[in-house]
Amino acid sequence: MKQTLRLLAHGTLAVAATLMLTGCRTKGPDDTTVAQDEGDHDHDGHDHDGHDHDGHDHDENGHDKNGDEENSTTGDKTANDTAPSDPETAESPRTVNLGPSEWPMWGGTMNRNMISLATGLNFADFVPPLDDEPGRGIIFQAQLGSQTYGNPVVGSGVILVGTNNGAGHRPKHQGDRGVVLCFDMDGKMLWQLTREKLASGRVNDWPLQGICSSPAIDGDRAYVVTNRCELMCVDLKGFHDGENDGVYQDEVDAEEMDADIVWSLDMIEEYGVFPHNLATSSPVIYGDLIYILTSNGVDEAHLEVPSPRSPSFMAINKNTGEVEWADNTPFDNVLHGQWGSAAIGIVNGKAQVYFPGGDGWLYAMDCETGDHVWKFDLNPKDSVWELGGAGSRNAIIATPVFYDNSVYLAVGQDPEHGEGVGHLYRIDATKTGDVSATLDEDGDGEGEPNPDSGMIWHYGGEDEDGSQTGREGSDIFRRTLSTVAVSNGIVYAADLSGRLHAVDNKTGTRLAEVDVLAGIWGSPLVVNGHLLLGDEDGDLAIYKAEKDLPLVREVIFNSSIYSTATIVGNIMYVTDRSRLYAISLK
Repeated sequence: MKQTLRLLAHGTLAVAATLMLTGCRTKGPDDTTVAQDEGDHDHDGHDHDGHDHDGHDHDENGHDKNGDEENSTTGDKTANDTAPSDPETAESPRTVNLGPSEWPMWGGTMNRNMISLATGLNFADFVPPLDDEPGRGIIFQAQLGSQTYGNPVVGSGVILVGTNNGAGHRPKHQGDRGVVLCFDMDGKMLWQLTREKLASGRVNDWPLQGICSSPAIDGDRAYVVTNRCELMCVDLKGFHDGENDGVYQDEVDAEEMDADIVWSLDMIEEYGVFPHNLATSSPVIYGDLIYILTSNGVDEAHLEVPSPRSPSFMAINKNTGEVEWADNTPFDNVLHGQWGSAAIGIVNGKAQVYFPGGDGWLYAMDCETGDHVWKFDLNPKDSVWELGGAGSRNAIIATPVFYDNSVYLAVGQDPEHGEGVGHLYRIDATKTGDVSATLDEDGDGEGEPNPDSGMIWHYGGEDEDGSQTGREGSDIFRRTLSTVAVSNGIVYAADLSGRLHAVDNKTGTRLAEVDVLAGIWGSPLVVNGHLLLGDEDGDLAIYKAEKDLPLVREVIFNSSIYSTATIVGNIMYVTDRSRLYAISLK
């Protein structure tokens, strides 16, 4: 087993992890889908999925409604967490987790807590197909591009996933393209959204990355941010219904296997946005509005922001594509890019949207008006940004999670910048104004305690006395791309260095740390008492969702897993670098 476990016991901890980043072979069938018979082959493989599920019902704010004492609506409070924990329910098509019937957006719900409500799952028997072996429990596999960073979403009878054009499903489209593939529930490809690369090249549209945004499904429509920095609404039926839906009537690609674009918002053309390297935001929907980050960032030299007055955060009407409001915070203070996604929570009956800003701050804004409610600096005041990741100040890649009137978020950087010290926070969402842990009114980087701080706890930084890691001066938590999962009093968080952390939700203290010995790009998923997490080696590890993170098994796939698994009903959808797998968990 490729695992090292560090369990905190009486202030002692085992030695720190060693990161192993290795290349993985890529295997793919010639056909779009390959149905698999259940065989008797048994591969001890690895599987990457970032979701942890406790099998409990949750309300619109992520509360566990099955009586979990630590995470109940009456418990799980600290001295700073005095907010009412049962906010008024607001009507919205996506205010509640729709359970095992669908996973329609990144994180499943607008709260983005990586929890699936599927139950009765069997993680012991499935085996992915490797080399010439057919595997076991494989419903279908479908060829994707040569690089896949988008997460599969499932809803309204289809599966959507963003990738590049490496599969060549549409022969008329040759070369590098951004692609969203739509499959039916049997793995048959229905249509492909195809977007050409931007002429400006890698500064705005990095080669071969495809479409990294995870679409959001709402009824018979889906919304996705393309590699060209467009927010597009597409008809899930495509042109199979014989109709060209919506106001967008100028599709160059209008054949049956092409996507039917309903409307399109070009953020470069209409708002002057300068996406650094790639536009990646995964839309979140609340009521009639879609919320995204534009990916506005720095120039190719990484020295200045070419379009500081262009918006970073936007709210768009899902029916018309018209911008309801836009905000250009953080103006010219963007450190690098803005590749995160927004989350939504209901606080005292009011909907807030949480944007991870490119300056390393988290911004809470009124969903309806765009007014700022509060902000929080996720970096120490003495931290410094340096090119190439050499500094101590970090940007944000992860998605905020709203749970029990709190927001959870950790910092990170472009993975090419490598490892570095990181920080994870739990923040009281009921406050207003600057709720950072410290203030730096003099600008000297010293920082003074903030009397209005919303920080409930902080996990990360250096372990000066070795009480958490067992080694003085070592990093407690490192830079991350991953979104957390909060379940049964435990916060599960992964970092880029290949460590999975279990953190006490009340106190922010470490319960356990596991070294997976490979880089982690995806997020932990909690489901049915288990936690799934993939890694860059192509391993999907399955743990018990418990404070000591006991390993159940590891499953190896054909190539790196950069995304997070999706579970709908008793079917798990996993993408490695070049294939989508539908796997039975009966």
